[in-house]
Amino acid sequence: MRRDGIFWVGGFLAGFVIGLALGLLYTWVINPIPLTETSPAALNPHDKEIYTVLIAAAYVADEDLDRAHSRLAKLEYADTETSIVSLAERYINEGRDARDIRALARLADALGGTSAAMRPFIATQTPTSTLTPTPTPQPPTPTPTQVVRVTATPTVTPTPRRASTAEAVEALGVVQSTALCDPTTDGLLRVYVRDSKGDGVPGVQILVNWPGGEDRFFTGFKPEVDLGYADFEMEPDEIYQVELVDVESDTLEEIGAGLTDLCPDIPSDVQPSWQIVFQIDK
Repeated sequence: MRRDGIFWVGGFLAGFVIGLALGLLYTWVINPIPLTETSPAALNPHDKEIYTVLIAAAYVADEDLDRAHSRLAKLEYADTETSIVSLAERYINEGRDARDIRALARLADALGGTSAAMRPFIATQTPTSTLTPTPTPQPPTPTPTQVVRVTATPTVTPTPRRASTAEAVEALGVVQSTALCDPTTDGLLRVYVRDSKGDGVPGVQILVNWPGGEDRFFTGFKPEVDLGYADFEMEPDEIYQVELVDVESDTLEEIGAGLTDLCPDIPSDVQPSWQIVFQIDK
């Protein structure tokens, strides 16, 4: 290399190092950027939403509700419970990650708020009680079917093979059967199948009958919603019967009956939906 080229490279490197040193001296010592403490409440809506999901995930991990309360207080929501419920419902409608939905649903439930759309994402504990065996002969290891009706004081009664859908029931069988007065889910029969731990079960065949025919479909084809989720488009004024195939479960009848009366405030051009949650022993 020519001598003048060496001098040029050396001068450039020396100038770069000197400039860098002076710049750091100015920004770190002479005129540093003032650091000010800020609150999570000052976050933009998107970042505040992410922060909320992280709080919910932390609550699922440690189940420390007091700590979750303290963290949520820093976000300064006008109504914390309503905000968490609204966020969980929006995530369900948008088909977000089921883990985030489950975390938000469990946190909202712990705070005292829930909704019909959220209940499938909240792990359901199997009730423990003493059952009286039915008089009919049972297999060597009988497992009596039970239905717990949700009232002010839960009671346990033996149930026949077919279950009424007039009200939600909770048992190892049907956990929920209810109308959804949600205008964003126009006429959908939404079915969730859960195991005893509350996790979605894919690959379960569902049979739907109505006076004009029948249809079969499987859970697991929409994992972005939930592994145990499947849906079916209902026709207006049609009455359906729903049951699981090759799985011991109740058969639900008169699904869709009286939807207009159950959802009087929904727009006339929108058909209400119906949600069923099965819990199976798997």
